[in-house]
Amino acid sequence: MSGRRRERGPWPHLRETTLTAALEADGKVLDAGQRATVQLLTGRRITRGVYLHGGVGRGKTWLGAEFFNALEVPKLRLHMHALLGQVNQVVASAQSGQPIGIDHAVARIVGDARLVFIDEFHVHDVGDAMLLRRVLPGLLSLDAGLLLTSNYPADGLLPDPLFHHTMVPVIEMIQSSLTEWQIPDGVDYRPLNAGDGRGAGFASGSWTVAGSPGPKAAGSSARVPVGFSGTRQLEVAAADPEAGELVAGFGQLCGAPVSVQDFLGLARTYSRWHLLTVPRPEEIDVQAFQRFAFLVDVLVDADLRLDVEAALPLHEWVRAAHLPRDADRFLSRLSLLGLGRTNTA
Repeated sequence: MSGRRRERGPWPHLRETTLTAALEADGKVLDAGQRATVQLLTGRRITRGVYLHGGVGRGKTWLGAEFFNALEVPKLRLHMHALLGQVNQVVASAQSGQPIGIDHAVARIVGDARLVFIDEFHVHDVGDAMLLRRVLPGLLSLDAGLLLTSNYPADGLLPDPLFHHTMVPVIEMIQSSLTEWQIPDGVDYRPLNAGDGRGAGFASGSWTVAGSPGPKAAGSSARVPVGFSGTRQLEVAAADPEAGELVAGFGQLCGAPVSVQDFLGLARTYSRWHLLTVPRPEEIDVQAFQRFAFLVDVLVDADLRLDVEAALPLHEWVRAAHLPRDADRFLSRLSLLGLGRTNTA
């Protein structure tokens, strides 16, 4: 994109052949629903942005990421949790007597980006919903195309009937400003492309059945700083910042009040995570299950390795009736892990 005057709006243009070639470069073949989505993203229909949703494993993040990567313009990609965390951090860092408004915080984060790609656009917390009601107008006021991906249609965001009304203003902004598009239902490709533990990043990790806790799970031996200021301490089994390795029991990471922002902060230091002593699903409460789902979200988005030691094989563990919200996406992502050996030592 040179200095040509744009007439259709801030959505950056990309040739369909360019995006298709990028998507199929490693031998993949687009199915009919994915090809239709490519045509939408690269067509003349879009002016402001796209709200892209669909079932798990249908390629929302993949399609969005390849579109993002192929564009030669200033751009910004953030996970939804990271966006809200950065907004809070910018506002909290304001000097006394010089407060920063949400819209100014958003503008500072986006900078000169011509495309803003926000993955996993959903919230389950009413506080995050209220913040999003102030963040989204700031994003829409900027001269940048906006690409949002979600497992939910816009009117299905924050499905809890007790709190859904808090998202109605956000839903209305999406529906009035962006082109909403559902990738047609089809194959969930994650299980087909996973399970050998030979990939990179998250997909190089493993799910191992541990008959008894490994030596690193015997007791806590380290504390790591968490939070915006780093003044809070989280107890873990072991941590090596130089090697980028973090070892923790399930109770330490998911049973304690650890936030998504804590996970995001730790992910900036630790690139290889070991999660030990994952219990049987019926032994996990709703809050711990949700934290586990959030942890997987963060590690998948950052493409960081996760090695799990659990009480059950993965194929048995995922059959539980007691599952977190967004269980389909969560379980589909876990299927990326290779199946390690059973440890009965």
